[in-house]
Amino acid sequence: MNVILKENLVYKHFQVNVWLYIFSSICLCTGIVFGVYAVKYMDSGQKSILLSYVSNITRASSQDNIQILFQAIKNNVLTIIIVWVLGLTMIGLPIILLMDLVKGFSLGFTIAFFINGMGVKGIWLSLLSLLPQNIIYIPCIIVASVISMKFSIMLMHNYGKNQWTTSLLKNLLVYSCTFILIFFIMFIGFSFEAFLSPKAVKLFSYILGSGIIEI
Repeated sequence: MNVILKENLVYKHFQVNVWLYIFSSICLCTGIVFGVYAVKYMDSGQKSILLSYVSNITRASSQDNIQILFQAIKNNVLTIIIVWVLGLTMIGLPIILLMDLVKGFSLGFTIAFFINGMGVKGIWLSLLSLLPQNIIYIPCIIVASVISMKFSIMLMHNYGKNQWTTSLLKNLLVYSCTFILIFFIMFIGFSFEAFLSPKAVKLFSYILGSGIIEI
């Protein structure tokens, strides 16, 4: 019974907020496209510098898994906190969509850069180093964005009404607890980024023999 109720609540949430999910996904996908085109128009000197940087990171990626874990947590906690704060404002909606655009740009740029600079090896590097954690990160960020935008819209809708203050604390508690839940789900992605991806990249580099990146 509880499982059915939860499924109904999830379905209702997606049904009510379908347009917010569409807008958030469009911004993310648009950012990915922009990121791909940004790589396309880079000159050879810029690509060479970035390839050297990526090469150093890749060779050192498996040296300190705990450090990678803390860095992943630090980066994503900041994003989640910013999205949470923006939801508490009545002007947060466009900024949240802009953040989705930037996230998509970063992901698209990285993937396109790997593929453009390393060919087939870049495809494998993207799959091994980026795909595992982003399978978790991207849905979590989209859900967090939608919930934040929904809360921001609610604040605008109820602004100046008497019931706004009486229900605010309850809504704020539910809102904040949802973000805490999203953060804990993202721990799966943190673990992938810190422990799974570096080992996969190291194994692939070992199979290639001379290293995953040749400049």
